[in-house]
Amino acid sequence: MVRIPYVQREDMGVDGRLIYDRIRQDRNSAEVGLQFRALLHRPKATGYLTSLGAELRFNNSLPGCIKELAILLVAREWNSDIEWTGHSKLALEEGVTRESIEAIRSLDKTDLTRNEKLIWDFVDQMLHGKKIDDELFTKLQSEYGVDGVVDLTLTVCYYTAVSLAQISLQPEMEPGMVSTL
Repeated sequence: MVRIPYVQREDMGVDGRLIYDRIRQDRNSAEVGLQFRALLHRPKATGYLTSLGAELRFNNSLPGCIKELAILLVAREWNSDIEWTGHSKLALEEGVTRESIEAIRSLDKTDLTRNEKLIWDFVDQMLHGKKIDDELFTKLQSEYGVDGVVDLTLTVCYYTAVSLAQISLQPEMEPGMVSTL
């Protein structure tokens, strides 16, 4: 259960309502999700965070399947039911196989493709080793370019931030959603 009340649009000032509406517009959604409504106690900071997320999600230089794979790896790392459940569906739509999604869910990279393993290794080194080795970085840069490596880095950072906020504030999943993690 969420630890703090969800913010309602009608309870916000003019500036907060503008941010609330921008979050809805950025995500092409009728309502702001519960995880962001928990954060909207600090509307300006939440607005910056969600704008970064929208930019990375909708204007990422990485192929959609690689972006979604990275998001799933971060969601699995932090056991984020919210991100995993939403993005596993998006990953399928972007061409990530059910087998690859299950491999991430079960923490077994044995049968992943070369590129999927590169992304796995990057996320693992970033979050666990706290250092990316030069060989891996060079391979990723060769495969996805400078913009791709920067987008991959920012994607891991953003979804880690969102996952940590979920750990702290414990927002509920959206009504009707059931965790697939």
